[in-house]
Amino acid sequence: MDLNLIDDVIVLLEEGNLSRAARRRNITQPAFSRRIQSFEAWLGRTIITRTPNRIEIEPALLANKEEMQALAFHIQALRRQISEYDPSRTTVTVAAQHSLIASTLADFVTTAQEHFPLSSFRVQAANQNDCISLFLTGEASLLICYEKESGFDMPFDSSVIRAVWGQDQLVPVVGGPLRFSLRFGNKAPVDTPVIQYPPQSFFGELLSERNAKPVSKKHSIVESAFSVGIKELALAGVGTAWLPMSMIHTEVQNGSLIICDNEAETVPLLITLYARPSDEPAARLCRLVD
Repeated sequence: MDLNLIDDVIVLLEEGNLSRAARRRNITQPAFSRRIQSFEAWLGRTIITRTPNRIEIEPALLANKEEMQALAFHIQALRRQISEYDPSRTTVTVAAQHSLIASTLADFVTTAQEHFPLSSFRVQAANQNDCISLFLTGEASLLICYEKESGFDMPFDSSVIRAVWGQDQLVPVVGGPLRFSLRFGNKAPVDTPVIQYPPQSFFGELLSERNAKPVSKKHSIVESAFSVGIKELALAGVGTAWLPMSMIHTEVQNGSLIICDNEAETVPLLITLYARPSDEPAARLCRLVD
């Protein structure tokens, strides 16, 4: 079948009229009608009912309009992939925590492009456990995640390549109007609202293990595992929050976020990469760190 016939049918569905559809396809109405008949012959059933003055599109075709449009899109995408295929170009699927996409990914991609300019990346953002699952199932070939500085029992065997990309730390911060309520030692008043991570989240578990004290004693006003959103809440002065320094260093420098409670211990973190040796494009990215 001539794949252009699918585009003809989609135009017919959008216009609902043979004459208008023919004009959009830059052919005469009789020629367009014959093309629709060719599609009907391939399909084995009629898709329009013809009368002297009008046509009616069959319900079976109307009910599948979105599928027809999706099919045309996928065919065009496949055509581009095949025609533009370059064996020297590789696409690496990366699973990364939301906070790392906001802070570390740009530096990682820039560095990778310097060494492997034909590499491109498909990025999936998720919480740490979901990122690990994507890597374990093979849906991602490269994992970028946080680990505890003291080590983290990742569910990988020794054959998986591990590289340390950098270091980071969780710090307690306040922003917005709350900045002006800080007392001596940058301590927040006891009634300052708190933005917390869920206890089962990576940051939540890490803060609990480190016995990181809340920067105030008021109950949590927001609980979320989405650190990028927590940063925005902190900037707006919704409450105090623990955030990775790599994500907020610009805001700390310009004073829109202030590290509060000078006596609180920061929580050290490692930024690590994981890849399988059998996946050469991902493995060579890990080796950049060596």
